[in-house]
Amino acid sequence: MNTPPKKIGTDEPLFKCPSCKAFLPNTSVPSFPFCSDRCRLIDLGKWLDGSYTTSRPIDPTGNDEDIQHKH
Repeated sequence: MNTPPKKIGTDEPLFKCPSCKAFLPNTSVPSFPFCSDRCRLIDLGKWLDGSYTTSRPIDPTGNDEDIQHKH
């Protein structure tokens, strides 16, 4: 795994752009979690053209009431 060096004395986490895998300096990037608006639009395009799919078919009989919530 190729990670850029961290500044000495910091424990800042490293973030990667989900599209291009570029390292982001921090979460204050305006397009976070993407490194740029271009990568954000590329990801949106993948959603719109159906490139992203679920791992299994959605069960229409699934019922949230079957899940027990602990209070």
